Formats: sequence, structure tokens, C-alpha cells
Amino acid sequence: MFEIDDTTATSSAGELWRSHADELLRFATVLVGPTDAHDIVVEAFFKSFDSMDATGVTNQRAYLFRAVVNHAHDLRRARERRWARDLAAIGPTSTAAPDTFIDVRRAVAGLSVQQRAVVYFAYWEDLPERSIAELLLVAPGTVRRHLVRARFNLRKALR
Repeated sequence: MFEIDDTTATSSAGELWRSHADELLRFATVLVGPTDAHDIVVEAFFKSFDSMDATGVTNQRAYLFRAVVNHAHDLRRARERRWARDLAAIGPTSTAAPDTFIDVRRAVAGLSVQQRAVVYFAYWEDLPERSIAELLLVAPGTVRRHLVRARFNLRKALR
């Protein structure tokens, strides 16, 4: 019989976690806020770790960042669906205008997950578009498009 040595898998998972957890947590905090950031990162890490070995991923850091973006997007969609179901259940209650976003934090929270990710890397990490594209595993044109749309949405929200 063959014995499977899980200590190498565990140690490499631990090393991978130690080397990327802090930056992934900071990134996830920008995307989903401090309450859900840890859960998003842990879930993305554990779901991605097995597939990284199976698919032979060469850039693990970029793969993990992309996994965090995907999980943040899933969380946002789930919340929007829940919110829509709850609103449909209670029916229309008022015709008041929606709240306007006053501060930058709320304006950034109003961006899509992809736009927030690009804004984070462009302004907080001061990365060029090409580096952002490599981290998020998208084309540089996609990064540019998200930045343009994010800037437009921020200008509109902060007027």
C-alpha cells in the first residue's frame, strides 16, 4: 500500500497562507468591508488551494487575488438577491428618493466589485494598469475600462 504524505501539502498551504494572507485581507477589506473580509479570504484560499495544484497554476498570488474578487462578487450578488426578495416581500412602502452618497467611503462601496478591486490597486497600492491586469488575471484594457467607469461613478456620487 502507498502512504500519502500530507505534511508537504499542509506545510505548503501554511507557507502560502503566511506569505499572502495579510495583503489578501487588506484587499478583501476594501472589497467587502472589515466584517466579511476574513471569511472571503479564508473561503477563497481553501477553495483555490486544491485547484492550484490540480491545474498547475504558476502565479499563485494572482490566482488568490482573483479568487478573492470572485468570492466578493458572489457575496455581493447573494446580498442583492436577498435584498430584492426582502423588498418584494414587504412591498412598496415609500417613494422617497434614495440616499445620496456623501463621503468617499460610501461612494467606493457603491462601485462594482471589479471596479473596487481596480481602484484599490491603482490608488492604494499605486500599481500600474499592466500590474493590476496581471494580478487580477484580466487584460490591461479591462483594467482601463473599470478605472474609467469607477472614476465616472465616483464623480457622479461625490457631486
